[in-house]
Amino acid sequence: MSMTILIFGTNGMLSSYLSTYFHKKDSGNIINLLGIEEPKDYFFSYFKQIDLLKDEIDYTLLRQADLIIYAAGAGIQSALNTDTDLMYCLNLYVPIDLCNTLKKLNYTGFYISFGSYMEIGLNEDENQVFDEKQIELSDLPATNDYALSKRLLTRFMGNLKTPFSFWHFILPNTFIKDETGTRLIPYVLEYLNKTKKGETCDVPRFSSGDQIRQYVNFEDVCISISKCLELGIPSGIYNIGGGEILSVRELIIRLFNHFQLPLSDEMFGKDTRRDVGIRSLKLNGEKIRREIGYLPDQLIESIL
Repeated sequence: MSMTILIFGTNGMLSSYLSTYFHKKDSGNIINLLGIEEPKDYFFSYFKQIDLLKDEIDYTLLRQADLIIYAAGAGIQSALNTDTDLMYCLNLYVPIDLCNTLKKLNYTGFYISFGSYMEIGLNEDENQVFDEKQIELSDLPATNDYALSKRLLTRFMGNLKTPFSFWHFILPNTFIKDETGTRLIPYVLEYLNKTKKGETCDVPRFSSGDQIRQYVNFEDVCISISKCLELGIPSGIYNIGGGEILSVRELIIRLFNHFQLPLSDEMFGKDTRRDVGIRSLKLNGEKIRREIGYLPDQLIESIL
């Protein structure tokens, strides 16, 4: 059955790919978008320019939506040096206000928001796999304001009682075909693609690569969300687990091997990313698997 979907945020990975996914899944879906920039190069039914920090949200659009997705946010790409106040506003204050507004309107549809496993904090135990409650109540030191703002939202969502159904999905590292930006995978792929074509480019700079991370194809995230909608699972916080667990070095080696290009040890230990001090981040996805019978399983090479 076709739906009216309202998405907050435009031109980020979450909003653009979710819009594309739900349009391909059912061309009858009405996809309305709210954000500062007009959507580029992907489908939408209606766009309204809005500054979430200043402008009032159109209640009519909220009431008409069968599904509301909060995909706005700030600070996920550390290289952009996002203003701290902006991070707390978009990652915490605005989604809290939105949930409270939906409660006042007696909204009865579905609401989705997102967390990050960066919220776990400074974890040094590579054997630890975190479930939803351990993330919600983590007392490990938060490594930056992005992680702290997302952690505080997750704690709010963990205690939320509403007339509408909601799911707050905790995401690991996600990857997607044709992604651009400063995140690790598009950063590596840009170098590999240019080098393969014989183009001149700067030699990449990596951290030591010892950090252990979990990698999930964002298409699998969309499939998980779709199954939650179809089955109407209980409200709550859900980890999107599954995928692959690799050290950063192992991931980079896999990508270089796929392109059959040489990788030098001298490329490592040249850069410091904001999460370099976090030894390991792993999500336990059993809670959502029990509800929908599915966990992401696509390999890194699926986007190549």
